[in-house]
Amino acid sequence: MSNVERQPISPKRQAAPMPWRALAKHHPRGTLLPEHRHSTVQVVYAVSGVMQVTTGSNHWTVPPQRALWVPAGEPHSIWMLSDTQLRTVYFQPSMLKGSLKADRRGRAHAISISALHRELLLRLFHNAGDNNVQTMVATLLLHTLCEAEPLPTELVLPQNAGLRRVAQQLIDRPRLNMSLTEAADLAGCSERTFSRRFAEQTGSPFRTWRQRARIVASLDLLSDGRPIKYIGSALGFSGAAGYVAAFRAVMGCSPGAFRENRDR
Repeated sequence: MSNVERQPISPKRQAAPMPWRALAKHHPRGTLLPEHRHSTVQVVYAVSGVMQVTTGSNHWTVPPQRALWVPAGEPHSIWMLSDTQLRTVYFQPSMLKGSLKADRRGRAHAISISALHRELLLRLFHNAGDNNVQTMVATLLLHTLCEAEPLPTELVLPQNAGLRRVAQQLIDRPRLNMSLTEAADLAGCSERTFSRRFAEQTGSPFRTWRQRARIVASLDLLSDGRPIKYIGSALGFSGAAGYVAAFRAVMGCSPGAFRENRDR
């Protein structure tokens, strides 16, 4: 029997002894998968399209040809920013022994998928073939994932309700050039208190986090093939050069290089 699933997997089936299963699914733009959790570990891979994934305290934008690692039991929701072709592999926790670095195993993180990862992952969706061979492929995928570079598309969300309200507004309206004064007013506290609490709860100063949110938001437009100049203007940068410099500071490469890596 093939391990490839074309329909949602129930918790009972996820808990079955089969070491791994795979799910191929197309989701139209705007589809929201409400908060849920799995008894298995997930690798959620976007063949095409862009998705936003939210856990209790973190928010990711995952562009095409990238993936997200979701630990077993981690509550998460997924929102499709465009028509999205997903390939999800579910691994029983028992498969993880010796497969992943301990510091990554228990936390969600975005993954920059290499050509090798892509071929291994897609090979799991071949219906033909020996299941023992397929399980070897799945195991090799887990081992190679430990070498994958984390993708810096994560936004840490503050826990305080007022601060989270500010963060959510910046995610929903990335062009908004919210000042520190406006943010503090929205959060219902002084500027000093806001700055201190925001940095404590997100690990970043407010202005740094706001800039990162704009860059992460730009990944949707970048994946859609929009010109760099258009993206910079749409997100309120002073020009294309300003957007490119900010993108490089956050992502470690230019927008063009990021897009070329997706298309390879």
